[in-house]
Amino acid sequence: MENGQYKASSLEHLDYCCQLIGELYGKPDISAWTNSDFVRLGYILFKKTQVQISPNTLKRIFGKIKTDVRYYPQKATRDALARYIGYSDWDTFTYARPLPSKVADTPPETYKYPQPAVSETPTPFISRKKKATAGSIMLAALVLAGVVAFWAYKGFFVQNETTAPTLTCTNPVGENPHSAMFVINNMPSLSNTKDHFTIDFGDSKRISLIAGDSLYSHYYEVPGRYLAILKQNGEPLDTASVYLETTGWTATARMMYDTTRVYPIEIQNLFKSGKKSVSAVEVARAGIDTNRTFFVDFINSYVADIDGDNFELLINLKTSPSRPGVRCSQVRVTVFGESSKHLFDVMKPGCVHWTDMQFSEVAKQGETNELHFLGADLHEGGSVGLRVAEKHASISINSKQVYETDYVKPLKKVYGIGVTFSGIGAIHSVVLKDLKTGQTFDGNFQ
Repeated sequence: MENGQYKASSLEHLDYCCQLIGELYGKPDISAWTNSDFVRLGYILFKKTQVQISPNTLKRIFGKIKTDVRYYPQKATRDALARYIGYSDWDTFTYARPLPSKVADTPPETYKYPQPAVSETPTPFISRKKKATAGSIMLAALVLAGVVAFWAYKGFFVQNETTAPTLTCTNPVGENPHSAMFVINNMPSLSNTKDHFTIDFGDSKRISLIAGDSLYSHYYEVPGRYLAILKQNGEPLDTASVYLETTGWTATARMMYDTTRVYPIEIQNLFKSGKKSVSAVEVARAGIDTNRTFFVDFINSYVADIDGDNFELLINLKTSPSRPGVRCSQVRVTVFGESSKHLFDVMKPGCVHWTDMQFSEVAKQGETNELHFLGADLHEGGSVGLRVAEKHASISINSKQVYETDYVKPLKKVYGIGVTFSGIGAIHSVVLKDLKTGQTFDGNFQ
């Protein structure tokens, strides 16, 4: 009988197959395997055979989970195990690989296969000529076996790479707002694993994945470029980018501690004909309670022909004066890139605890780092600058360099600029120039 019922001779082949799999997997001591080994082996088996075997089923097959009756998997599962070690199916494996000895009903995690015993029968006399002929034949056979074994290993048995889950966005480019569709491939059965999978959408929102689901939608409502990250137990597995374009500068307001929605501010000809900001009345009309802490994001998002690792940015601006809901007079500058972003905050000196700074993969927060150099009061006006040359970044405030650092991951092309104020701020000019070509960012700023 199959599906968990005992079959003595077949169980011996099953245990032998498990031992061969353990050797091919690179960990022949199956008793030392952890849950992650069974999860990883499940990925490898699926990539090789397109048969999904859950970690718990693999544990029963390998004797890690003890049962009253030795577990014997169904034919499709046995065929998948046999294909992993280079055979077309289970029957071919059992025919081609006779058992090395009487295995008996011993779980593969504890069984050690014996080496062939050395014969004690006296060796009959063989002439030198026959010895030479026999030796040549044996040497040729050994060379041939070595060549065959090498190519078999290269062609069939190097299967230790893991097919990890992947994240893809099927419609990564859109206008504002945008409903992005994400597809997850190669996900393990969440009902049979203790691993926790999440998607961080790159806009401070995330979800936990649900068993049986491979398609997820997310609503983006602020222009810019976002990097969605698929994570397993908090560790990144894969990323997918999403890009919301604009046709010039846009203004979007949001309130502190309110992550449920944002408030687009509809203004014609923003930053044209002397219009340098939005008023408190315009912000209130969009739905913001201006007596509470709020932020206004000014974003101009489009693919610029500017190198995100070699440019110079200078912004003349004025942060919000002190008013209800605004104490720290903050401004954040963001340069959206093809693969990451640069950003830094400038705040009143007493508020640098709340500052953030990021250059591609290098990120620091004021809570855990000494970022006093980002402290400056610009409520009466001033300038902030960012210069990046060959992945060496430097920040300037009021024409004085205050910080510099290096990063590794290239930003590639520039995908836009963002300037965020706490409260009501004003932008007087924006100049972004490629250091190599002299190309400037056409920000429609007049």
